Amino acid sequence: MSRVPPDRTGPDDPRLAAALEQLRLAGGRVTRARRAVLGTLLAEPGHLSAEDLAKRVRERHPEVHLSTVYRTLDAFERLGVLTHVHLGHGRAIYHLAGGVSHHAVCESCGGVLHLPADLLDEVRERIEATWGFAADTRHFALVGRCAACRT
Repeated sequence: MSRVPPDRTGPDDPRLAAALEQLRLAGGRVTRARRAVLGTLLAEPGHLSAEDLAKRVRERHPEVHLSTVYRTLDAFERLGVLTHVHLGHGRAIYHLAGGVSHHAVCESCGGVLHLPADLLDEVRERIEATWGFAADTRHFALVGRCAACRT
């Protein structure tokens, strides 16, 4: 039987408190399930897909139904608490919306590089000025090969 790692966030975690406050300000309710999803997302290092996040939430909170996790992710995105990004050809991953950076994913090793949030501002502005299209560049990753895989 595998042991579930302890939650690394607690009720006094400032990141959890800030996310819950953002949820409240956006008109969302703070429920036990929503707190469990946010706490699990904050406790887990790296990038989690909806499936991975749901599995981890259910390990710590078996009373939280799988469909509730998916509805919670949708609600958090609508309310601006979370955002998702597609890492190459893989599944979407979720993270808190504040301080969102861009991502570059290596198609060889799968490594993910966080890029500055303002990196694609010029490109986004040019697309809008030229074609009148307001691009949201946060939802995709740049795909290529990292320095280690190119050598």
